[in-house]
Amino acid sequence: MKKGIKSEKLEAAKTEAKVALVAKVGSLLGSGKLKSEREELQQRIFTLESQNEELIQHIKTMELEHRDERTKFNEYMDKIQRYFPYVDKLLPLIDFCRNTLRFSERVIQELCKLKKVRLKGDFYSPEFNRKFRDENAAVSFEEDKSRKGHYHICVNDIPLVQWFRQKANEWRNCLGIAPTKQDKGLKI
Repeated sequence: MKKGIKSEKLEAAKTEAKVALVAKVGSLLGSGKLKSEREELQQRIFTLESQNEELIQHIKTMELEHRDERTKFNEYMDKIQRYFPYVDKLLPLIDFCRNTLRFSERVIQELCKLKKVRLKGDFYSPEFNRKFRDENAAVSFEEDKSRKGHYHICVNDIPLVQWFRQKANEWRNCLGIAPTKQDKGLKI
């Protein structure tokens, strides 16, 4: 009898130990709170991987669109270069007219068509740091005869730099100042 009671107690203790061990192992392996957190993290990983795949596809689509747009742009630029070869040479003149002479877009557009444009008003010279007035100036972009394919701004068929110098000499003469001689080079 004593042996039977001892063996029952031993079996009960053994069962309790197994249940405690299984509970501890279960909690370590993901039961309860840990299991739900793990499932949430796995769902988040799945969502992020899906978003990543979508972004990769979007990037590939955008790269293809960019390549197509770049090809169209290059074809467009090739046509401009083929049919308007002087446009590269006019760009610095356009910037000068816009930024220094303060011409309007309409005037610049007409000049780019290689037409003469009649203007009146003050024209600023960076060389003399002053404005010169003209009531009927015929401004145009003309091809430089000494350099084929190059253009310069002309006022009344005179290159702009010479026109400004002529106006400066006229201004000095009105003031009674002797005209200065323009040196072509440096003296050492």
